[in-house]
Amino acid sequence: MLNRLRTILTITALLCFASALRAQDTTATENFDEYGDVDSKPVKTYCTQKVLYLSPTKLISIGYEAQLPYTLTTPANSFFVVPGPRPTPPPAPPSPTDFATATRGLRLAVNTPVVSRSNFILNLGLTYWNSGYRIDDVASRESGLVRNLEQNGLRSTGLNATVFKPFDNKRFMIAQLNADLNGDYRRTDYISGRNMTYSATAIYGWKKSDNLMWGLGVSRTYRAGALLYVPVLFYNRTFNQKWGVEVLLPARASLRRNFGTKALLLVGYELEGNAYYLSQSDLYLRRGELKPRITFERQVKDFVWLSVQAGLRYNWRFDAYRSQNPQGGDEKPVIENRLGNPLYFSVSLNLVSP
Repeated sequence: MLNRLRTILTITALLCFASALRAQDTTATENFDEYGDVDSKPVKTYCTQKVLYLSPTKLISIGYEAQLPYTLTTPANSFFVVPGPRPTPPPAPPSPTDFATATRGLRLAVNTPVVSRSNFILNLGLTYWNSGYRIDDVASRESGLVRNLEQNGLRSTGLNATVFKPFDNKRFMIAQLNADLNGDYRRTDYISGRNMTYSATAIYGWKKSDNLMWGLGVSRTYRAGALLYVPVLFYNRTFNQKWGVEVLLPARASLRRNFGTKALLLVGYELEGNAYYLSQSDLYLRRGELKPRITFERQVKDFVWLSVQAGLRYNWRFDAYRSQNPQGGDEKPVIENRLGNPLYFSVSLNLVSP
């Protein structure tokens, strides 16, 4: 499975690079004949999808994230029986058990422009996130959540489509669709329709100037680990050549400090998460993380940028349920866990948009 994913990501990355070059050439050689006589037919103009000094758009990103050691506290009844022959679980401890835990994993992303015109932009993307867990003292457990996490980890493979549609030089719409395959799968026979989650966001906005664009919308999201329908505020503003903000509430927000056009610093937060189907237990792990963070990005050469990030991983939710989505206000988790809140860091190498 992992070899197939690597092959898909490699092929998509090459297509992305070729598409980006083609899009750049197309922009440079726009055919003005369709406008006819300038004096007799005015040209309609459209706003762009960026403000000045915005952080660069990543076409290809290869990164690695590591969370420093923390404590995972799981209740005494967190033993679940895997499908198949029923093993005899060891006696349950009299109180919740603490495990020393560390999490780390690979993060890959590809984002390619498929259609790039002045009045319509369509981007397609592919993401792969892996979270491996190193958990001490689990040898005595024949089955259980912590055993499953250590043996299989968690991973998410996603496809996304983003549309930017300007109506004129002031008004625009942004729409994004996501389909994610989440779970403890390591082989294709671990994958089923229960691994899938679907998210969507729609925003209607206004571009007041080259330094300000904002909008309002609604989102169907799993970022907090459970299905939510929330209002969205989109706000990108550049105050001057040094300072700006990049906001998509409630998902993320950052204060930006530019150092010329080749380096920048972002201070803010992001809310991450999804619902992961655990095929070994027929449970759904709802995982949500709030990450206050600092990110430094710098140009390495031409369109290649290095990004280094450090922050706090605050546990929002890490509980197992029988269902993927909330089933009423009185829904109780099958396994309720407590996680420590460690520092984390990540580093990535990125091919950015021209």
